[in-house]
Amino acid sequence: MRRSDGEAIEEALEEAPREALAMVRELLEEDDGDADLWAYLAECQTELEDREGALTSWAHYLTLDPHWPEAYTARCELFADAGDLHAARMELAVVAELVGDDARVLRTQALLAELSGDFNLADALYGKGEEADSLWPAPKRYKRNQAALYLQEEIDSARVDVEELPEVAEPGGMLRRAELMADGGVTLYLRNLERDLVAESTLSDLLDAALDALDALDLDGVN
Repeated sequence: MRRSDGEAIEEALEEAPREALAMVRELLEEDDGDADLWAYLAECQTELEDREGALTSWAHYLTLDPHWPEAYTARCELFADAGDLHAARMELAVVAELVGDDARVLRTQALLAELSGDFNLADALYGKGEEADSLWPAPKRYKRNQAALYLQEEIDSARVDVEELPEVAEPGGMLRRAELMADGGVTLYLRNLERDLVAESTLSDLLDAALDALDALDLDGVN
């Protein structure tokens, strides 16, 4: 794959994942043995919420390159998002054998601990991941009441609830950041919002993440 093709796919993934998907499929017709294209295909499918397609594409990627940790950890996250923590742990055991205490493995272990409700263990593992590789920082943790009140005041306190994590995988998966409720309100999931934020992030950054999550729900009148 040409470098320019990779750059074009990555740019499209940001704004137009369906276009990125079409680009990747066209390139795969020319060369279906390019592992990088299968990784891009899995990323496109993940962005488009095609979980099963992404799992299959990552599995094929691993037949071409069985040693890249992020292929395994991406599959772990997909299983975890579906609420299948058993499958996620099995996948993680395989990559842990390959790379040991790699930051990506530690971070995925933290995610699984988080989804299992062991927040203290999760935060310890996130910290170990950051110590192993500063490129994988631990998520920002906000004071719970302060963060909830801030989000409710800045968005719409009458319609916004803030919880730690979803209790069930559906609809939308365990890693969803926001959910439209039956009464017309929305629930924001704080730990899923925090996961991509870093120590230097402010409450304003948390609000931006929340608004992005609400935009993805395509709601009217919430923000």
